Amino acid sequence: YEAAKLVASGAAQIGLQIKVANQYAALGDNENALRRYMDIYQNTTDDYTKAQMDLLMGRIYLALGEADQAYARFMDAVENYPKAYDSYSALVALVEAGVPVDDIDRGLVNYFARQYGLAIDAFKRYLDATPVHDGTAHYYKGLAHQAIGDYESAIVEWNALIQDHAGDRFWIDAWEDKVFTLWFHLQRYQSAANELLQFVSLYPTADQAGSFLYQAGRLLERAGNLADAAATWERMITEYPADSLSYRGLFLAGVTRYRLMEYGPAQIIFQRALVLATETGDSAAAYYWIAKTLDAQGDIANARSYWEKAAQADPMGYYSERAAEALEGKKPFSLTEKYNLTVDLDEERKQAESWFRSTFVLEANTDLSGLGALASDRRVLAADALWELGMYREADALFDQLREEIKGDPVNCYRLLNHVLELGFYRQAILLSRQILDLAQVGENRLLAAPLYFNHIRFGLYYKDMVLDAAKRENFHPFLLFALIRQESFFDGFAGSVAGARGVMQIMPATGQDIASKLGYPANFTADDLDRPNVSIRLGVYYLAQQRTIFGGNVYKALAAYNAGAGREMQEWSDIAGDDPDLFLEVIRYAETRRYVQQ
Repeated sequence: YEAAKLVASGAAQIGLQIKVANQYAALGDNENALRRYMDIYQNTTDDYTKAQMDLLMGRIYLALGEADQAYARFMDAVENYPKAYDSYSALVALVEAGVPVDDIDRGLVNYFARQYGLAIDAFKRYLDATPVHDGTAHYYKGLAHQAIGDYESAIVEWNALIQDHAGDRFWIDAWEDKVFTLWFHLQRYQSAANELLQFVSLYPTADQAGSFLYQAGRLLERAGNLADAAATWERMITEYPADSLSYRGLFLAGVTRYRLMEYGPAQIIFQRALVLATETGDSAAAYYWIAKTLDAQGDIANARSYWEKAAQADPMGYYSERAAEALEGKKPFSLTEKYNLTVDLDEERKQAESWFRSTFVLEANTDLSGLGALASDRRVLAADALWELGMYREADALFDQLREEIKGDPVNCYRLLNHVLELGFYRQAILLSRQILDLAQVGENRLLAAPLYFNHIRFGLYYKDMVLDAAKRENFHPFLLFALIRQESFFDGFAGSVAGARGVMQIMPATGQDIASKLGYPANFTADDLDRPNVSIRLGVYYLAQQRTIFGGNVYKALAAYNAGAGREMQEWSDIAGDDPDLFLEVIRYAETRRYVQQ
């Protein structure tokens, strides 16, 4: 462990220090163990590590018969680091020894250890015995009640905090948690909206007032009160013009008026959005929806005029692409059946290299054929060795570290790009390609004018045979599948998400198991199979086809369901929008899913 510490850093270094101290404790060398635990405690800023050191030191002191020292360490953990589970172990030791512990500390430690009943009892004792107190006990007692499903009691506690402890550090949290409980757990959408509107009325200058007004609009929409939702969202741009959500609120007001078939008022709102737009994408969106309102009113000529403006406002942007489709009378995702998947990267690389040398004004003797000085970089050497061993995640992490370090160096970015592309680290290649174009100051509107080599890497036909096979099997256009995989994982076979999704198609293990059982493929499925692109693509495209069937062949809805799941909210968006893909996109309440479909 001491040898490993010489090359470790960060969390790994701390972990090794703890292992060394633990070995001294196991050897019975308590003096060395205590000294090292204390060094770790003093030199870390991590509360969980501090609590762990307190517990370990306390246990040694107990074994040595030094109870006072032990209880002091346990008490330090309980009083200062309540979120750590080791603090709960310390609390148990104190309680079993009959050492008095303040009920507010007992309540907090029990709450974070998910001992909610014990937490509620401790907070109640504290509040009964402490007439003068802040809002902490009310707030966490409310959270504990919420955790066990006693929502009405939770609201009682948060109301007590709101009414009696204005300005408390948990005061805003109490408002937010009360509103969340009302709408999410109790489905009282109108009541939740009224709470937010009351807050805005009472505290119009509060930092949260703008976002609360936006949320109130959302809840009024959920309650089916569309007129009030539209009016609430429209208030934002006037009352809170600087709020980051105010423009989106104005846009949603227009969409909601459109849903109410109030096309004239909707048109006026979108025209106002056009005047206030600061991004080309926002301008294109405003033009597009002005066209939709005109079209709904039967003014076809003016609608076409605005669709033309939308198509020109943000080339390669979503609303400009949709406007181009509208002008041609095409449905969304009406892709051509004539396409060419032949790409000669070797020839394109020669042309790109000439552009690269000219753009970055390289000396004639600059060698771009290999890695150059990067060939001796320890991360490249280690990553290449890991690649040969099949340890792709570990290799990717090293390439990621190096790519970030050289992001301002176009020559090394280009050298590394060609190397990782050859090894099959497609995500790294895509990111490096974009880094090079950024360094060349090729803006968003000029990307199609960049050398084909870089764009064919950024939007590559990786795993082509697998994608074409799945496209034919499930009757999808292959471009749609390439686009989906790029959006999901940048073609990284070992991609993972915080939620647990895996592989190029980002499939949850449980979903993978369900699909594999239906397909009978692959045999003896395990979650690790999702890291195999051939498996991930076959299962993911099958799942997308299922969603398409569920939603009547609608690709917008199938994609949204692939990203957000086909649950109650997805069905609600589908019911609201009917067959209107544009309306469907705007009523998606998750910004991530909305961006996903647009991309």
